[in-house]
Amino acid sequence: MRHYSRAEMEQVFNHIVGDRLPGMGSQGIREQSVAQRYEIGSRLEMPAPDYRTFHYCEADIAHTNILSAGIANGDTLHFMNSAVIAGVAGDRAISVVIDPADVAGYARDQFRGGSITIHTAPIQIVYSIIGNDPDDGTNVLLRLGEPLIAAVPLPTFCEIHESQYKSTVPMTGAGDQSVVAVPLMPVTINNFFWGQTWGKCVCAAAVGGGIGAIVNEASVYFQDDGSIGCGTDLLPASGFQYAGYMIPTTSRLAANADSLYFMLQLDP
Repeated sequence: MRHYSRAEMEQVFNHIVGDRLPGMGSQGIREQSVAQRYEIGSRLEMPAPDYRTFHYCEADIAHTNILSAGIANGDTLHFMNSAVIAGVAGDRAISVVIDPADVAGYARDQFRGGSITIHTAPIQIVYSIIGNDPDDGTNVLLRLGEPLIAAVPLPTFCEIHESQYKSTVPMTGAGDQSVVAVPLMPVTINNFFWGQTWGKCVCAAAVGGGIGAIVNEASVYFQDDGSIGCGTDLLPASGFQYAGYMIPTTSRLAANADSLYFMLQLDP
């Protein structure tokens, strides 16, 4: 029988209750904090009989919805080229040229919990980023969670993303955004909070009084402002994001639900 190491057991524990930063106290799902207490993206699973799942987020813009609506990741695309020296297979770091579209500099560990895809041949897809140094004005060094499988010649195109739970913003309907979590309360700008990603949930209705009044319709979608509606309301063929499914009885049994209560299915 295999005996798991202390580090492996801690990893499992943190996957359930969140990866708390050293010296920081705990934070409840209805609390927000000026100081970061957990790793961004850290996962919190509520115990039985709740079983909701949350991820730790940072608000780039205040989330002012009184009745919750979905929120998005506000990060821009970072298209960069490899820099300084060519990476070799087995390296766990890569240096890239600052994206000229990024006006501000990169802070330490800004990309921690994010990913990089390196367009070599073969393409190296979605390497986890475990940290980064501040940029030096020209380049930024990214540290990877696993070794490169192929050399990275200069210059090689790279696509880099922050954690989807960092820099969260309200949905605005003004462009292409995807919901990453649902907050349980209004959140102050730059505060840290637990955003719900799975389980029993209530959101603002996109149209009418709620969801469930359409015959035999149970699927729930996010409108582009983060509110919810059923397929007939929102015409999901035009690209609305799947949110989950209704929990109450629908009009299948001649009992129109007209509810805001649904099973959220973003990230278990």
